Amino acid sequence: MSARKGNNRIRMALVEFHYEHRKLEGRMEKIRKNAAELGRFLDSMPPKKGEKEEK
Repeated sequence: MSARKGNNRIRMALVEFHYEHRKLEGRMEKIRKNAAELGRFLDSMPPKKGEKEEK
């Protein structure tokens, strides 16, 4: 009976770990999307006066 309880604890820990990291992955996806949009926006802006364009 005790082995069964141990398996349940491990299973619950794995479920909790998966749930927390799934939420984290969703947040990271939003950050990546926003960073890509910001990068495109900044690339489309003209350079400041007095600065030479670097590439």
